[in-house]
Amino acid sequence: MNTQKTEPDPRRVRRDRIFISYRRADSAGHAGRLNDDLTRMLGDRVFMDVADIAPGVDFERALHSELSSCGAVLAVIGPRWREALDAPREGQDYVRLELAQALAQADVRVVPVLMQGASLPAAGQLPADLQPLVNRQATVIRDDRWKDDVANLARELRVALKISRPVRSIAAGGVVVAALAASVAWLALKSPPAPAAFDRGRAHEITLAATTKAASACKPARGLAGECPLVFSFVPDGSVRNVYFASGSCALKAPPFGECALQRLAGVRIPPFDNVAEAEVGLNVVVNQDGSVKVVVDE
Repeated sequence: MNTQKTEPDPRRVRRDRIFISYRRADSAGHAGRLNDDLTRMLGDRVFMDVADIAPGVDFERALHSELSSCGAVLAVIGPRWREALDAPREGQDYVRLELAQALAQADVRVVPVLMQGASLPAAGQLPADLQPLVNRQATVIRDDRWKDDVANLARELRVALKISRPVRSIAAGGVVVAALAASVAWLALKSPPAPAAFDRGRAHEITLAATTKAASACKPARGLAGECPLVFSFVPDGSVRNVYFASGSCALKAPPFGECALQRLAGVRIPPFDNVAEAEVGLNVVVNQDGSVKVVVDE
């Protein structure tokens, strides 16, 4: 058990931290898996009470302190989340307290995370202090698409909280891009390989090379700095069903750069696969003030 994140110093407001709020009787297993995966993708900035409050620590004080320093609160909602609001209990309903405190802070992003087929309750089904939750854009994490759905959530959190923690990156232009471009030479063959299981590593190599090449060709203007999550959705024959900048507020998606990049990426192909109906691959496109581009894998 990690005991290093017990009580954040209230004098140090770290708005890149993420708080997972959940009900044990509703979604403890799913919340724990989400905590593990987000920690792997985003680093040691994810808080979950069971994992991150040491024995003997004042539980309520630790929760309030962490909530005061987090930039995002994930409200994990499973099929029994709503009925638990009315369940008899001894003592405080800590989930209600957590979400009410988060919703009352204008600079905290509260994200309903719907799991196991759950839907967001109607406002009339919630107490007054939780009713603002229904106006927050929800995200869905499906068991059969867990890896892709969690990766999408991680990309959105990375951009929203300005988290910079690339796993590997390739600068636009240069010998490295040429080498990666060579790795996709099979695409020019008339007889592509037979379908096999989706290979995420191979898909990342191909999309990294293509995106870096597209970014170089589209030449973003100086001063257009920022970071945008880019998502490729592939169908089993290896062609792109859709490619898009996932963040609604991303300045890079605007023309001419964003439009140019998406047009050039519409023809990207990966090796065909036969084990899933659709496969998603995520990257981050980072543009610096001088117009240089870096393409980053953050999954």
